[in-house]
Amino acid sequence: MSSADPSLNDAQLSSFKDALGAHFNPASHSDALLVRFLKARSFNLELAKTMFINWREWYAREGVDDIVANFAFHEHADLRKIYPKSAHKTDKQGRLLLFEQFGKLDATEFFQITTLDRISKLEIREAEKLELYRFAACSKAAGKVVDKVVVVMDVKDYPFMQFYRIQGLISMIANINSNYHPETLGQVLVINAPYLFSAVWSVIVNIIPADTASKCKILGADYQAALLEIVSPENLPAMYGGTCECPGGCNYADVGPWNDGTVEGYPDTFWEGFAQRDMDAQAAVLAAKMAEAGVVKPAAAKRGSIASLKERFSRKGSLAGPIPSVEGNNSTPRKSVTESIEEEDVFVDAE
Repeated sequence: MSSADPSLNDAQLSSFKDALGAHFNPASHSDALLVRFLKARSFNLELAKTMFINWREWYAREGVDDIVANFAFHEHADLRKIYPKSAHKTDKQGRLLLFEQFGKLDATEFFQITTLDRISKLEIREAEKLELYRFAACSKAAGKVVDKVVVVMDVKDYPFMQFYRIQGLISMIANINSNYHPETLGQVLVINAPYLFSAVWSVIVNIIPADTASKCKILGADYQAALLEIVSPENLPAMYGGTCECPGGCNYADVGPWNDGTVEGYPDTFWEGFAQRDMDAQAAVLAAKMAEAGVVKPAAAKRGSIASLKERFSRKGSLAGPIPSVEGNNSTPRKSVTESIEEEDVFVDAE
């Protein structure tokens, strides 16, 4: 497939594939994926090659396949109470919308609930779900490759005096996304930003990648017109000026082309099973605590459904594909999101 990006020609793409050598796997790495790495390094072949190889080696080093297949975030329910986040429908371009109520985040409670290491694993798992599952559904729904998200971050009432305590969290997440999921961020809209936020922003721009900072737009309390410019009212939560009112609240919803029944082949039980996996883990942790306190006897964990999901993932393989420079990696090649779209003669959006 020829890239629709006017700044890239077929000769450049072919040269990049040749430069990657054994690191390029046609069964796993689509043209659109390669273009993202090239864009992230301003189409410098050597820099893009280094970034691509670093990504694949990081993939093996962090055990991404194992995290996707096995990691359970038992803290999810508790964390959502102090930091509501939702994958909520799409914008007018078909890009996935992520809403984050950052203003509710309390640093003290956050570190009582979880750790940076576990948040890192959660981010890795959810990023794989985004690339391999949600983007695929959004692409089918839009009739073109969709591989970007728009983040709406609500900072209303955030206690900015606590900001220094979560700098590491912000930096970690931004660097994972920038280095290992390049060019998937379309835009960040920071809403309800008070006057004090300008001082905080001057710190943030120094701890996140420059390309991420360049995609951020700071808005005050008068943000509704800006949101409605890119999001249809029916897809925008009523709390932010739209007309959508999801059962249980849009701020806790997980709804879009990947699970709303509008796209053939979706939802998929493996990817949708993460929520149940987390709830099972939460129940197991609670049971263990009760057993330790002598309240009840420990019960055998119910592993049947999770085991079947693991088996499904082992058959599906991974985004990065087998890695020749790292021994002991047994990943099975798998078609990427963009390849499944290409088979339907859909072209990459030249955004």
